[in-house]
Amino acid sequence: MLAVGDIYIYATDFPLALRFWADGLGLRVVERETTPASGYALLRFPSGGPAVRLFGGAAPWPEGERPEVGTRPAIRFDILASDFEATLVRLLEHGGEQEGEIEEYGGLRVVTVSDPDGNSFELLEAPEHGESAGGD
Repeated sequence: MLAVGDIYIYATDFPLALRFWADGLGLRVVERETTPASGYALLRFPSGGPAVRLFGGAAPWPEGERPEVGTRPAIRFDILASDFEATLVRLLEHGGEQEGEIEEYGGLRVVTVSDPDGNSFELLEAPEHGESAGGD
């Protein structure tokens, strides 16, 4: 099995982005946390599929300080693989780069991989027996 997991979106204006994805697109907010410095929300599509994980500052960037488009990651995602080791080896053999060490969460392994252009994603070991690792 090979599938797209959750989609990570990094926003420069968290309240605006949350309104866009929740109200504009109609995604359901299932988890939300804000601190004075940052915001996080987990949103689900009405018909299922990968979740959207929205990250950003709790308040918009001050005027003139918003990062230029393309200078920081804006969207990231997971790729779920039932054959984690072989998939990682193939990615590295075909021009990918491993960023950091393989980590383990809840008994599943995860590692960040970059494509030849530096676009990165999380490679996650898919759970046994068809359980879903993407989303919560």
